[in-house]
Amino acid sequence: MPNEKDPLFEVREISKDYQNLHVLEKISFEVYPHEVVAIIGPSGCGKSTLLRIISGLILPSEGKILCHGRELQALMPNMCMVFQTFALYPWMTVKENIEIVLKAARLSTEEMERQTKEAIKLIGLVGFEDSYPREISGGMKQRVGIARALVRKPEMLFMDEPFSEVDAFTAEVLRAELIKIWSNERLGLRSILFVSHDVQEVAYMADRIVVLRANPATVQKVIENKMSRPRDYRSPEFLKLVEELHDTYGRIEAPMAKPLPKKEKMGPLIYASPDEILGLLGYLETRGGAQDIFKIGAEIHQHFDKVTVVLEAAAILDFIETIHRNVSITPKGKDFFTGSDETRHKLWKEEIMTLPIFLKVANLLKKDPNRSMGREALMDFLKKELPHQDAAIQLYILIHWGQYGRLFTYNKAGKYLSLSKAKDA
Repeated sequence: MPNEKDPLFEVREISKDYQNLHVLEKISFEVYPHEVVAIIGPSGCGKSTLLRIISGLILPSEGKILCHGRELQALMPNMCMVFQTFALYPWMTVKENIEIVLKAARLSTEEMERQTKEAIKLIGLVGFEDSYPREISGGMKQRVGIARALVRKPEMLFMDEPFSEVDAFTAEVLRAELIKIWSNERLGLRSILFVSHDVQEVAYMADRIVVLRANPATVQKVIENKMSRPRDYRSPEFLKLVEELHDTYGRIEAPMAKPLPKKEKMGPLIYASPDEILGLLGYLETRGGAQDIFKIGAEIHQHFDKVTVVLEAAAILDFIETIHRNVSITPKGKDFFTGSDETRHKLWKEEIMTLPIFLKVANLLKKDPNRSMGREALMDFLKKELPHQDAAIQLYILIHWGQYGRLFTYNKAGKYLSLSKAKDA
């Protein structure tokens, strides 16, 4: 009989590299029996990668996973996964989608039937057994995914942003039902580990919250949630924790407090378009020039991760500044928003030419007899200059930002970048 005080599994010094990308850096934490643990962090920081490493679906570059004190060599035993995108077989009914995971266990037909019925009843799918995925709502599809995971009576349930594809009300109902299932010791589900970007979801479900920072992902902080269950979304304790998560998450995700001096503006280009930045500046203008970072996403109905990406891009161009959680438009940002198209192109060019990567590429092009550079040479250059970034994405941003500022032109057929022939290029 395992000791209830021992961890179910341990994450020890996990690191992960993909070619030139260093995604995870020495991540460590434990998950104990009878607790729910959440992982949150910036978009693209490697949360899903970490979850798959813990489950045994992919291997780490360094570090190890211990399950019941033993190093994991394959898939984590007695664990099931719920994915963000439902992952149902469209040609199978609800019942068949759940039943299929039992076939590998070589159970008798009668036993498979019994366990499938039990899972269908447990997760509220009675009456939908013969429906196909195309005939049911997103919330019902995720119920099927949860039932399929629970039908094997796992000891541990892993979930990758399980409610991000359903509406807010459905997500709230599913969270409550899942916590009720986890609380029922008779069902054998001892712990839940899940990835999320929703701080209210995390505050409602989790007993501990592992907060990651990015580039590469490291553990920034582990927050204990000692609220008793059931939890009330409106209680002072709940709102206080949400505020703490906002502050912690915001310090990680928000752009720098003030624009850095030009000579220090190093680092990767941010994947946001001029139109997205222009839209953000327009939004701030309608709010008197400033707004709380967490109100922006809520008011424009945009994913918080995406909002922070646009904010960071606007910040490195000196169009906004962020102090703690307050985002405000700068005089340059105001000029960019209110200016004519010609003024916007000119201001954009002035700002991107303060970024070292644009200066270096422009100088390379000036030295070339044809004032041009092929895609492969550019890729090699970016891999050398930004070794921990995806060179293809950096090139895409370089081209599009450069074209908007009328600094570069790109020949798609010949796959080469040139300096613009405009007089001021």
